[in-house]
Amino acid sequence: MKPRISLSLILIVVASAGLALSATSWLPTVVRWFSHDSRPAESYQAQLREAAERRAKDPAWKPICQEVAKIQVGDPSRPGALRNYAVNRAGEILACVAPTRAGVPGVDPASVPTSSGASAGGGALRVYSPEGQLRQTWPLNIQPEAVAVAPDDTLYVGGSGKVLQLDPSGQVRRSAPTPVADAEVSLSPEVEEMVKQEARRTGRHPQDERAKLLVSLESRRADVTGLAVTERDVFVAVPAPNDFTYRVYRFTRDLTEPTLIVEKLRGCCGQMDIQSHNDELWIAHNARHTVECRDRDGQLLRKFGKSGRVRAEDFGGCCEPKNLRVLANGEILAAESGPPTCIKRFSAEGRFLEVLALNETPGDCVRVTVAPSPDGSRFYLLDTSRDAIRVFAKKD
Repeated sequence: MKPRISLSLILIVVASAGLALSATSWLPTVVRWFSHDSRPAESYQAQLREAAERRAKDPAWKPICQEVAKIQVGDPSRPGALRNYAVNRAGEILACVAPTRAGVPGVDPASVPTSSGASAGGGALRVYSPEGQLRQTWPLNIQPEAVAVAPDDTLYVGGSGKVLQLDPSGQVRRSAPTPVADAEVSLSPEVEEMVKQEARRTGRHPQDERAKLLVSLESRRADVTGLAVTERDVFVAVPAPNDFTYRVYRFTRDLTEPTLIVEKLRGCCGQMDIQSHNDELWIAHNARHTVECRDRDGQLLRKFGKSGRVRAEDFGGCCEPKNLRVLANGEILAAESGPPTCIKRFSAEGRFLEVLALNETPGDCVRVTVAPSPDGSRFYLLDTSRDAIRVFAKKD
């Protein structure tokens, strides 16, 4: 008789295995493996309700900010175009917009620059004022998934297996492929064992299961899940080509000399966010429920965080925090997709300080990019369910 295990544990098992749920069809298989009826899902919902009731009684969960505005980038009735964003020193929001079935709003396909090997259907960076007014649209020959602003306002954009360097006016200066974009796909011994186990369980031929995973790995090679820039380095987070983990490569600012510095990062739902501060690299190691600080060579300096849905200082969900920002004073903003969807502030040493913003919604396993305004008066949070960027400010 197979054990009955709650859905929350199922998700943790999948996340710990490094499976990118958005890129593979194995989640239904894992759920079926562990459960036979609706009781695990009911148990999971009961756990969420109990945790929400306990949070509501804890003053540490009282947010200091409230939502004050919303920057609508895509069509809220047909979300999927808004992928990511960053805020420059002028307070402008640089939004990554990639094609949906309707294409990129405001971009004439004929205006998208082309280059050898460019993927079909480019995207754009949209520049919004701090008040949310669209100022410019810069067509790109990639589908942008990550964007970072260097200290000198040079821009770096990643997607479609490439990293672009742009000047502050949006002109592309340089382009480089990611080290895994054309890498040969294979299965690690760990994944090969998973294939054998799944084939035995389902009765299907191992080669069929293997082919499914190879397709998933091939589809991931073009992803760029995170970018971070310092005075001398560009860090690029990408999927591994032989399993469902993630890697970080360090480039020069001219996008040369790619060097692998971190590997075997465990991420869920196609998410692995990285940030930088001074010469340090920060990683939202979401399937490990930790925030990691590493030097420019990838050596671990310190880390903090653990799993938990009740205490404000812990990270809830199967794989949190999803996204980070490091403030000028070294403090850290950590965003969780939930439940609950929230922004928390930590000291540079990892001590919990406060909940900045809170939204008690069911949550989802998605990117929730967080960023402050340059003066620190506003905080932005990505809402992929509505193709919008939500704006929070301190309560009066």
